[in-house]
Formats: sequence, C-alpha cells, structure tokens
Amino acid sequence: MPALLVFPVTIIGFDGTNVFAWVLLIAIFARLYLMQSKALNVIAAAVVVASLTSLLVHQWSSASEFTAQEAESVRTAALQLDPNDLRINGDLLTGEALLLWGGKEEKVYFYYTIATEEEKFTWEQMRFPQRFVAAVRLEAPEAERNLHQFDFEEYLNAKGIHWAAAIEAMEFRSEDRSVWSLPSGIRRSIILMLEKLPAVQTTDYIQTMLFNQSHAISGDTLDAYRGIGLLHLFSISGMHIQLLLAQVRYILLRMKVSHETTDKLLVVFLLAYGVLTGWGIGVFRAICTHLILLIGKITGHQIEAKDAFALTVVVAVFYNPLLIYSASFQLSYLLAGVLYFVAPISAEWEMNGLLKDICLTALMTMASFPVVAYHFFEVSWLGIFVNVIFSFFFSWLLFPLFWLLFFTVLFFPGTPLLGSLCAVSDKLLTLLEHFAGAAADLNFASLVTGRPPAFYFVLVWIALLLLLLSVEKRQRDIRVLCVLMAAVGLFSFAHQLTPSGKVIMLDVGQGDAILIITPFHRRAVLIDTGGMLTFEKEAWQVRETATTAGEQLVSTLKAEGVRKLDMVFLTHADQDHVGSLRELAEGLPIAAVYFPKGAEESAAFAAVLLELQSRHQVGLFPVLGKVDLKIAADFVFHILAPLAPGEGGNEDSLIIQTSIGGLDWLFTGDLGEEGEALLVRTYPDLKADILKIGHHGSATSSSEGFLDHVQPKLALISVGKQNRYGHPDAEILERLELRNIPVFRTDRQGAVHFRYGSGETEWRTILENKK
Repeated sequence: MPALLVFPVTIIGFDGTNVFAWVLLIAIFARLYLMQSKALNVIAAAVVVASLTSLLVHQWSSASEFTAQEAESVRTAALQLDPNDLRINGDLLTGEALLLWGGKEEKVYFYYTIATEEEKFTWEQMRFPQRFVAAVRLEAPEAERNLHQFDFEEYLNAKGIHWAAAIEAMEFRSEDRSVWSLPSGIRRSIILMLEKLPAVQTTDYIQTMLFNQSHAISGDTLDAYRGIGLLHLFSISGMHIQLLLAQVRYILLRMKVSHETTDKLLVVFLLAYGVLTGWGIGVFRAICTHLILLIGKITGHQIEAKDAFALTVVVAVFYNPLLIYSASFQLSYLLAGVLYFVAPISAEWEMNGLLKDICLTALMTMASFPVVAYHFFEVSWLGIFVNVIFSFFFSWLLFPLFWLLFFTVLFFPGTPLLGSLCAVSDKLLTLLEHFAGAAADLNFASLVTGRPPAFYFVLVWIALLLLLLSVEKRQRDIRVLCVLMAAVGLFSFAHQLTPSGKVIMLDVGQGDAILIITPFHRRAVLIDTGGMLTFEKEAWQVRETATTAGEQLVSTLKAEGVRKLDMVFLTHADQDHVGSLRELAEGLPIAAVYFPKGAEESAAFAAVLLELQSRHQVGLFPVLGKVDLKIAADFVFHILAPLAPGEGGNEDSLIIQTSIGGLDWLFTGDLGEEGEALLVRTYPDLKADILKIGHHGSATSSSEGFLDHVQPKLALISVGKQNRYGHPDAEILERLELRNIPVFRTDRQGAVHFRYGSGETEWRTILENKK
C-alpha cells in the first residue's frame, strides 16, 4: 500500500490573483522603461514605495487588540452599532460593531439570536446608532471549509475585523443622537422610508443599486444575473452616478445657476451622496473619479478621465490595500479602467452604434474573463449581447424611474401616482428577471472553467495585454485574436490536461458528499449530495440563506472543474444525504443516479426523482448488493449492500467498495451495527484501507467487531461543526485511537483531498493550513 502522506493545502500564495498583480506590475515597468522617461520612472517608483508603505502601515494598524487568551471566556463588554451595518434575517441579528472592553476597542462582526417577535420589530425600526452592554464571547471567524469557496475570515480581515462576537445576553441599550450620528440616521431613515413603497421588488432594487444595501436583492436573482455576466450592474458598477450627475447638472443650469457654481455644488452633492450610500466600492470609484475631474475643472487644471481614474485607484489602494483581493474591487476597477482606456479610441470606429456597443461589451467581457473565472469558476458569453439590452433598460428606463420613485415617496408619499409607478417598475423588473433566469438556464451559454493553476492565468493576462495594446495602436491584427483564443482555450480545458485523479470528502456540514474525479477529468462521480437539515420555527424566525446547501455544493464542484456528473450514488433517502439533489441537477448536468432499491417508496424522495427524470432527463437506476458497476475502463464500484429492497433508511444504505490510487475504499453511508454485522457475515474477506465511518461517527455504527474485521488504515468522518447530535461520538473516536487508525474529520479539518496518479499519492486538508 502506498504511504499515506499528509500535506496542508496552501490557500494563499502564488495564486491567480497574485499572478495578475505581478504580471501587471512587470508590464507597467516594462512600458515605462521603453518610454525612456526619467520623470515617469521616478513617479512610478514613488507610487510603488508609497503603496508598499501603505500596506505595511495597514497591516500594523489593523492588528487585533485582543489576544487568543482574552477571547476564551465570556465577558461583559460595550458595543457601539450603526444601524446601517446590521442585518436582520429571521431571528438572527448580525452586523459590524465597535467593541469596547478593558480599555481596548476594536471593530468586530457580531451575531445575536433575537428572542421575541417584538424585539425583532424594535431592531427593524431602529434609526440611530446604538450603544449597548452585553455578555460577549469572541470567536475566530470561519475560514473556508472547501477549496476556493467563500472565506469569511479573509473577508473580515480585509475590513480590519479579526473576531466574531457571539452576543449571549443584552443588558441595556441607549441611542446616540449626537451631531456625529446625523449622517447615519439620515441614511437609515431613507432605507426605512423606501420600505413604504407599495412594491417589495422595486424597493429591493432601489436599496441595492442607489443606496448600497447589498443584501436586499435575493441570492437567486443575483445568481441568475451573474450567470449571464451582469452581476456588475448591481453591486460594483456605480454607473448610475454619471447619469445622476448629468441630470443634476442639467437641472441646476436650467435654474440659471452659473457653470462655476454648478461645479462647486456638484462637489458637495457627490460628497453627500457618498456619505448617504456608505461609500461602497463601485460608488467610491465613481464619486472619487468625478470629484477629481470637477476639482480640476474648478481650479483651472485640465485633467483627463484616465488620469482621474488612476488617481482614484491610488487613493483606494492607499486607504485599504487588501481591497484589491475582493471580486467587487477587481471587476469594478478593471472594467472601468478598460472603458476609460477604450472609449476615446472607440469614438473613431466606423460602425453603427449597436455594433459599437457589442464590440465594447465583448472587449470588456474578455477583460473580465480571468477575474470571473477565478472567483466564480464559470464564464457566460451571453454577457456580450445581453449587456447592451440591460444597460439600455437600466440607463434609460429603470434608473430614472428609481429616482422618480425615490423623490415621489420622499415628497408625495400619499399620491396615487406612486402605486402606478411601482406597478410599471415591478413589471419591468419581473420581465428582466424572467429573461435573466431563462438565459442563465441555457447550459451552452456558460463555460465551467474551475480555477486552473497560475500558469494558465498568466497566459490569458499576457494575451489580454497584447489585445489592449493592439486596440490602443488602432491595429487589426488577427494574430493577437488567435493568441487570445488559444490562451482562453487552454485555460478553459486546463483540468482536462491534469493527469492525476482526486477523491474529496467535501465539507457539507452534518451530511455526506464525496466527489471522485478520475485522471484527465474523464469521469466525475458523486456519492451523496449533503443537504440542509431544517427544524420547525415560527414564521418570524425563519432565516433566508444567501446560498443554500445545494448552491454551495454546485459551486464547490465547479471550482474543481466539474462540468457534469457522470454518476451520482445516493446511499439512502435521508435529507442530509440527498437533500441537495434537486439543486445539484439544476446547477450541473447529471447522466445517471443510482440509489438502493426501495428508497423510491419514500414520497418526498420519489418526487425529486420524478422531477429529475422529467425535467432534466436523468437516468434513474435502483440497485441492490452483489453488483459491479463499471465507472471507467479500470475503475469499478462493487455494490455490496443492501441485499434486499428496503425503505431507504440507515440500514438500507448503499455500501460501495472500490480501489482508487492503489488503496481499497469502503463507503458505508449511515449503516448501523446491525447492517455491519450482516456485511461481515456476507463478505468474510472484506478489508479496506480507507473506511468512511458510518452515520457521521454515531455510537450506533462502527462496532468493534466491524472495525476488527475491516482493519482500516485510515478513517474518514463527514460531520458538521458543533452539531446538535454530538457526532462523532467519543466512544467511536476512542475505538479508532485504540486501533491506531488516523482520522480525518470535516468538522475540524474541512474538506479532505486525496490525490493520486503517476505512482504518487497525497492527502490534503483545508483547515489545517489555517491553524
């Protein structure tokens, strides 16, 4: 048997984002050197030194005030909260607050379970900053638990937050109505005022697009827009500011205000609007760029738009260098930079307006390709065409309508006109959402890329730089397009060029999901899908999840470059093993689903199977034990159990034995001691190097007789962090320890990766590198 080696996964380091930064820096210096301008080189060197200094200062100033020892116990502390920084989701209150304790103060991310519906209403109507005293327990933020997925720890660290504060009890609250709290109170009052609009859908869009309330629009809607390449319209563009600025300028000039006074008033207006919107990334970019242009105009200095944008980038990076790692920053500034760069040149293109718009959006889609692929693992080419349509709708119809609704509800809240305008807005938004959803469902329009190695990112960035240089020189060089297409092609199929295979025990919380990818991505097989266990709550307590368990599973699979699942094996019909099946089928094509015969008698499970068969044309295959299923030429699943049709319960679990990477694997679903005894009697020679422990390490599974019979060299336990069942059971862990069987468990180590191929094997865990 090959040696079992454990290597921590390196999450940070030489990844695609850092590669982009280095390639861009080298390209800039090369261009400056070729221009042979000493003044430019001195300026560039000064900017680089200032940037590095800013990064060092930021790292030093954002270090945590609290030690790990101070965070271990519950303590009474004071917190200051801006109502615009909180979110209420069912009975969960979360947000950012300033924590004061022991003479120290530090920004934290807090969460609190609301006790009553009346208390929830009080929080919802809160208008002014609050100061409250509470029993607080500090915790380290959750790091990513599956490779390339959302890392809450890095997200908070980029905002200078190092701790999550669990509020266990509140003692008292008081409001801050000082003059310093006035901007916050005004912004909150505007958000609450918008809640009075007689159209929930329109309200969500206005709050998101005009006032930077990023959580207002539902996650499903944003996924549909992202699926067709339009996410930047909602969270990162800031494009409405230019339209708003033009309208305000027009109104002031029509009121006979002089041009000089108008420019000064616009400066004040932009600053006020930035404060009211909370200075979101796209909003800050647009406002800062326009401020620089206006100040240059007022002072008599002619500043080009490209120079104003470059200064805005410098200001943003100096303010917080870690912002550059966020997808919103990268897309917002990249697309804006390309637009500032290309717009003057496109004015010379001899073509009609529509064709010019399509060419511009095509260029911007190509420029955003590596960033979108890096963060979302798939790219849609529909954005080249639909961007023109949606830009027209939002620029000329929806944005003016949104502002009209805002001023109507502000000055004429009782007018019948308000209802009519909301009805028109809702119909337009519904039409766009239906179109976006239908377009996002077109599988041929999107390309799953995963996240390839850094080498492929370098190829694409070099090709894109060559393309932009060609555009700048007004050249039509077909060779540049060929190089770009070749780079994108290699990038898109990088995973198919990988000679190694993988077995991944995904972290799906309290559930099971194991992904097997054969070398060169010839086959992708999934054993169980995980699923969110739900518990009965009152209506006001129900929480809406931004990303469901099924959507997280699909994202994790796409990050691995999986474009379709050849086979899905469902060990039994419990929710924590099959609950994400429906969303999985909506997110990825599935060729065949195998499940233990008799499980289809469960009404809920049967309904999902029927939907898969009728809507997604998935092949359904009930199976029993003592059957061999060929996965690939040299890869076979030996189905050992169940031996007779059951009802899809734990003892009816599908038991799979196979050989991967020179190791014998045994997957046991939620099999209990009774089923284990039957398995031992039926297969007296059954052995396994790798054992997936049954039922998440429950005391009802993994009997001593079964472990002694199978004699595993390593055990895998898929289990949720701090789950309510107490899995894995201490007795089971003791049994494994007494037999010197190492254990990988998802609650402590996150996803577990086994890589094989070329005669070598290695094990990797996600969270180990974070500790």
